[in-house]
Amino acid sequence: MSTNSSRFYEALDQLIANKDDLFVTEVRRLPTQSDDQARLFLEIVAFRERHGRAPEASAWMPEEMRLGVRLDAYRAAPAKAAALMHLDQYGLLAVASKAATEIPASLDDLIAAGDDLLATPDDHIFEFRATPKPQMKAAADVIAERVPCKDFDRFAPIFDECVADVAAGFRGTVQTNSTYQIAEGDLFIVDGQLALIAEVGAWQTRGDQKDARLRIIYDNGTESDHLLRSFGKALYRADNSRRVLSAAAGLLFDGQENPITGRIYVAKTLSTDPALSDLRNHILKIGSTTGSTADRLAGAAADPTFLLASAEILAEYDTRGVHPRKIEALLHRFFAGACINVRIPDRFGRGVDPREWFFVSPGSVEQAIRMIATKTLHLYDYAIGDDSIVRREGQ
Repeated sequence: MSTNSSRFYEALDQLIANKDDLFVTEVRRLPTQSDDQARLFLEIVAFRERHGRAPEASAWMPEEMRLGVRLDAYRAAPAKAAALMHLDQYGLLAVASKAATEIPASLDDLIAAGDDLLATPDDHIFEFRATPKPQMKAAADVIAERVPCKDFDRFAPIFDECVADVAAGFRGTVQTNSTYQIAEGDLFIVDGQLALIAEVGAWQTRGDQKDARLRIIYDNGTESDHLLRSFGKALYRADNSRRVLSAAAGLLFDGQENPITGRIYVAKTLSTDPALSDLRNHILKIGSTTGSTADRLAGAAADPTFLLASAEILAEYDTRGVHPRKIEALLHRFFAGACINVRIPDRFGRGVDPREWFFVSPGSVEQAIRMIATKTLHLYDYAIGDDSIVRREGQ
């Protein structure tokens, strides 16, 4: 063995003999629940250091509200508060006494109490601490929010008739953009939804321009109260926004037949699942596609909306001038009372509730589609008991 090698092993033996930390395995301690509590409480302490006060649960800012709720929870749990007391250098965990929170009976009582609130003219009573600074609204915030339409039943027939008119070719649509020629009764397609101008409020002058508040009803059962000019801007920003022409305006293509946009299909399941054995001869799927029905059914056996089974097409109907999904939605709403309630697991094991299967006959579906084409569907209801379409009372 060489002299250098000998010296190396001698030095190594010496290190081992001295139990040098080089050979001591470092064991990292896993964080405990108390460590997590301490870390969370220190976030509250950091807020106190930045703002000079404790966070409040009633604050408007989400971050302060979150810390304020957490602090209130610590104050309400004596055991947690005691465990964190060594970190509470500002007395944040102390619960205000009843005397400190009691409301004085009069102004004289308040002055006699020597409350700090009235200590100096520059007191914090004039500071808005929990109120965020005013910020310019983003463009999307200028547009009114949508809320549920409480009297949507009044407007549903208008949407049904509009869809039927477009499907039958009685109405067309034209591309629109920023426009202020908006009147009561006008219909638009914006962000894929039908929008009806139900009301136009009183005109008012804003700067050097006139504007009015609108009541706009959407075909999904919501409404909003945009200003007219704001709604015009929304039409401009939306992709493919369109104005729906009135029936008197004629067809979109000057008398030519509207192009086929897709098709509605009616199918029955070929499932051999015992759970569906009593149903498969009595239920139908009402669906839509913009391609061929053969392509749509190609993957039916792996598609929960097809009950994870092959299917057979019983009927097909072309749609013209309107997206087939609109006609599908119209049929689903008409036959809603006959929709089956079934849950099928998808390929990830998650439950899926197909809403396209109905206890209805092919003849009733065909009759409903003909009524859409003749603009009369909204005058009728579906009676599931005897699988019939009956005229509404008073119609």
